[in-house]
Amino acid sequence: MRTKEFLKSLYYDGHGAENTFTDLSLQRWRSLFERSPNRRPGTYVVSPKPDHGHGGEARLVLFLRADQALELLRACRDLRERLIVRYFWLNGLSPMELSNARIEHLDPLSCTLFLPRRHWKRNCLTDIDPETVRLQVIYSGDRTEGPLILVKGGGAPAPMTLWDNVKHIALRTSIPGREAISPLVLKRTFAREWLLSGGSVGTLQKQLSHKHLWSTAHYLRFVMEDVQPNHRRMATRLAKEVQGCPW
Repeated sequence: MRTKEFLKSLYYDGHGAENTFTDLSLQRWRSLFERSPNRRPGTYVVSPKPDHGHGGEARLVLFLRADQALELLRACRDLRERLIVRYFWLNGLSPMELSNARIEHLDPLSCTLFLPRRHWKRNCLTDIDPETVRLQVIYSGDRTEGPLILVKGGGAPAPMTLWDNVKHIALRTSIPGREAISPLVLKRTFAREWLLSGGSVGTLQKQLSHKHLWSTAHYLRFVMEDVQPNHRRMATRLAKEVQGCPW
């Protein structure tokens, strides 16, 4: 119920097209975790963005621009970190999915990955970009089974470990609001770039393994700022053509 109230607040504040929360939505976002008994201290962090034109009030980043995502990738110090960022940003995986992903489930020929734990059990296959597959083969070395990503002890990383990895990488960048960058932000960035590249909501639904289309449709609000200028240009062109019509 609290999550639904928060989503409603985004709608009623009227800022769904921006890549930042309004101050009112931010207060509601914080209240969700302040009341949660399982909240980890210091996990949900916001940072001021004085250059955003809002008087330096606190913000939460909803998605990254392409140049910011590339800066995050350049901040990676080793192949493991690069793979983590690429799986989230360029393939739309969640921390839970990447934590459970295994080498034996990755097909390097078709560039597909079987994920046993997904939103919809009838669609456990996802497409992985070829460059990420190539880097994964280099990272895996002689291993033919086991987790895609390893921790120091040799086992699979917990979802929260992957979350913290992204946090630490983001802190090395100069991206405004970098303290708020997380795998979820990268997943939104992936969905946004997918739609801006001409991908449909239906194909994005299959890639993210959503059972219901409405679970995927909410990503459309992250591309509205790019859709509106095109809409205005279309309206202007049609208005000029309509002026010469007798009706």
